[in-house]
Amino acid sequence: MLKLQTLASGSKGNCTYIAGDSAEILIDIGLSLPKIEERLDEANIDPNGINAILVTHEHIDHILGLASFLRKFPNCTLYLHADAEDIIMKFLHKNKVHDTQRIQTFNKPFTIGDIKINFFDAPHDSVFNFGYTLKNSSAKVSIVTDIGHITTEIIEAMANSQIVMLESNHDLAKLAANVRYPLVLKRRISGSHGHLSNTAACLAVYELARANVAQIILVHISEQNNSPTLAYNFVCDFLARKGLREGTDISIDVAEQHKIGRLYKIE
Repeated sequence: MLKLQTLASGSKGNCTYIAGDSAEILIDIGLSLPKIEERLDEANIDPNGINAILVTHEHIDHILGLASFLRKFPNCTLYLHADAEDIIMKFLHKNKVHDTQRIQTFNKPFTIGDIKINFFDAPHDSVFNFGYTLKNSSAKVSIVTDIGHITTEIIEAMANSQIVMLESNHDLAKLAANVRYPLVLKRRISGSHGHLSNTAACLAVYELARANVAQIILVHISEQNNSPTLAYNFVCDFLARKGLREGTDISIDVAEQHKIGRLYKIE
C-alpha cells in the first residue's frame, strides 16, 4: 500500500507526505518547522516517523524548513541527487546542519524501505529540478511541479500511476491581466522554464489519461493568477470536450496552499 497526502502546495510553501509499509517520506519541505509540525499534527502523522526527505529543487518555497526539520528529527535522512548536492549542502551548512552521515546522494533509481524511487528532469529556472515516481508492489504515484513544459519523456515516466501530482500554476488570461506583475515576471512564469499553465496542464492530463493514470492532483496553484476552482473547472471542461468524464475516465483533485489535502490510500 502507498499513502499520499499534500500538506501544502503553492508559492508560499510545498510539502507532500508519501508512505509505504516501511517508509515515510516528505517530498519538499517548504514551510517553516512550526507550520510543518502543525500540518503533520492535523494529518495525524508523527514527525518522528518520517525517515526520508526528497527535494524537487532548491527554491525556498520547497526547502525553507529542511534544515530545521533535520536538526530536530534525527531519524530522518535527506536523499539528494548528485546534481543537487553542492547547492543544498551550502544551504544546510549555512543553517547549522553538518551531519553528512544523514545525507545520501543518488544518481540512479534507489529504494527507501519498500518504496522504489525513480526520478526525471523537469525544466525550470533552477539549478536542478526533478520529478519523482514512487512505487512498491501494489502502487505507483508520481509528482512533477515547477515545470515550464511537459515532455514525452515525462509523460512516459508517469504512465500507469494511480496518482499523478501535476502543476497547474496559472491561468494565462489572469496572468496577462495582472497589473501587479511586471512584464519580465510574466514572461518568466509563462516561459518554457517557468510554470505550467492551466492550458498546458489540460494537455498533459489528457495524455496521462491515455497513459492509464486514474487520479490527478493539480498542485502549485497561484493565489494571484489562478484559483483551485478555476484550475479544476478548466481541466474538467477540457476533458469533457475530449469526451472524457471527470470521476469516471479520470478523477481530478486540487491541492491547496493553506490546508492539508485528502488522504489517499492505494492498495
